[in-house]
Amino acid sequence: MPDFIKIFPYIVGAAVSPVLLVTVLYILSRPTNPIKKALSYLAGSTITIFAITMIIFYSIKIKPEPSPNHDLIPHIIIGLLLLFLAFDIYKKGPAKNEHKANKKSGLFKYFGIGVLLMVTNFTTIAMIFEVALGMRQYGILGADKNLYLAATVLFSLLPILLPLLVLAFAGNNSAKILDWLSSFMHKYAHIVTSVFFAVLGIFSLLKPFIG
Repeated sequence: MPDFIKIFPYIVGAAVSPVLLVTVLYILSRPTNPIKKALSYLAGSTITIFAITMIIFYSIKIKPEPSPNHDLIPHIIIGLLLLFLAFDIYKKGPAKNEHKANKKSGLFKYFGIGVLLMVTNFTTIAMIFEVALGMRQYGILGADKNLYLAATVLFSLLPILLPLLVLAFAGNNSAKILDWLSSFMHKYAHIVTSVFFAVLGIFSLLKPFIG
């Protein structure tokens, strides 16, 4: 459990992806087949992030004598990347919805959008690397490794799953909740995201020295 607590912040960090959330909110606002399009988007994202996580988890080998100092360079690179992204996201300011409406778009297009956004979701991929490095450091193997994999994939998909769950369970209030969430994301997501990434970036830089 102590090992999980140390790695869990990075699993949560995999869920911080404003682009994925803003995109699914936009898709759900479309007049034609919004749920089918959102599910197609979810399918493309799921397959992609599962493949990425599998590759990262099973390409980083467990060492006989794990040492946080051995992963000094990866932690520094990821930490600096997160700090840069935090500054860049804050500097860009509130998100702008630049999607163009296209009522004739097929479901496969949204599957492709899911694939593309996940492949280029560098912050989530950086978090997955941190989770894998933590697993190596603490010698996590076997069934436990698969549990970490499932948790990482699930949290990576939360920005897409959350609006769909609201739609499924909030009933008549779902439209109000999604409208509020969309408004909040466009106004404040850059602040929340930049602060969160800055904290994780600093933690990544310090991790090799604090264990």
